[in-house]
Amino acid sequence: MKRRGAVTVWREVEDALEAIIEEYERVNHVISFLQDDRARWRGLEMIGSQEGVGLELGSGPGNFTSILRTRVDGFLVCLDYSAEMLSVARARVGRDGVGFVRGIFEALPFRSRTVTFAAASYALRDSVDKDAVLGEVSRILRGGGRFLVVDIGKPDNPLVRGFFSLYMRYGVPILAGLATGYGYRNPWSTLYKTYALLPTNRELLEALRSAFGSARLEERAFGGLVVAVADKP
Repeated sequence: MKRRGAVTVWREVEDALEAIIEEYERVNHVISFLQDDRARWRGLEMIGSQEGVGLELGSGPGNFTSILRTRVDGFLVCLDYSAEMLSVARARVGRDGVGFVRGIFEALPFRSRTVTFAAASYALRDSVDKDAVLGEVSRILRGGGRFLVVDIGKPDNPLVRGFFSLYMRYGVPILAGLATGYGYRNPWSTLYKTYALLPTNRELLEALRSAFGSARLEERAFGGLVVAVADKP
């Protein structure tokens, strides 16, 4: 799909996410069968403790921020496009050692080589231009910096990928509707549109290696979730 279509999807997703702030994390546990946080913790195991300035891309209402703070010995910046999401995050997380910035992934408002660690937890998939995002993260990372990606995966095997595609298109809206009482046509139905635009897991790994030089990726839930770490030389 062309970039123009991706922009339209991004706007739909942003509106949908703002509509479900209070339900977002609980329903994500349901539709992932409790695998979402397990993947996050695995990512933190892979990166270990980090010092210096950290950046969380797509911090949303702060669900992952509290966990990240236990691993970052320094200042943590939370970036999100949604002012409403940032407002909720401030109330949940507080301002001690944490800053909140409104912005987009493709044009990060930071100087080059100023960040020692960056993370995107279930957020990279919502970006319009993923290659541009990886380039921006690489630009702002210092030498030796790390980038953690935890997200929905797109399995390389066509049969497995087809199963997950059906689940994202039909299963997720059904489960989310049952969990919230919203019915089948609910904000979680937009997730399939972002899934359709995802690269395969192998393509994501290749893109990370191209942008950073070194990266490794673990598949979880038969490739339906991925945890990747890229290292900048």
